Amino acid sequence: MKKSILIVLLVALLAVAVGVSGCLGGDDTPTNNSSNNSNNSNITTNATFDGSIVTVDPVPAGYELLAVKNVTADNENIDGIKDALAGFSGYYARNSSNIYLNVFQTENNSSAKAYVQAMIDANKEKYPQTSNVTTTKVNGHDATLITTTVTSGGSDAERYVLAWTNGSYLVVVNGPAAFDELKTIADASKL
Repeated sequence: MKKSILIVLLVALLAVAVGVSGCLGGDDTPTNNSSNNSNNSNITTNATFDGSIVTVDPVPAGYELLAVKNVTADNENIDGIKDALAGFSGYYARNSSNIYLNVFQTENNSSAKAYVQAMIDANKEKYPQTSNVTTTKVNGHDATLITTTVTSGGSDAERYVLAWTNGSYLVVVNGPAAFDELKTIADASKL
């Protein structure tokens, strides 16, 4: 009899612990109180925001779509972005070049523009001697082109980052590739 009571009490205690912890059921929708700081790990996603946003169709000749991943901006090594903005990354290849088409959901267009400015500021701070920021057109949008000279494999190489906003989306195209390769994917994105 004592064993039965002990088992019933343990099961009841376990049920209460699971209920209190919130492990089962409930609202799993995360929220975002973005302030562009690394202490913010909350993510907001729009119900219509999915991986198709980084899937270029048709893929330009000579390019290959390798993967589409659900990502957060703080894990994509984009200078100046420390928030865990929800997004998607399309990984494209052309010959030996890799191009990353990243789209992140922000609160609004002003927020997206602030992230572009944070990228510019961080790049100028990190590469004060070799950073060059210009503006170019991508699908009718003014896109920021950040050009940096880095040492890769013992020789200098230029690296490019294209960033622009499209409504509340922050679009970033980057990777170890020539500018025309990045621009081809950027234009094909139709973003």
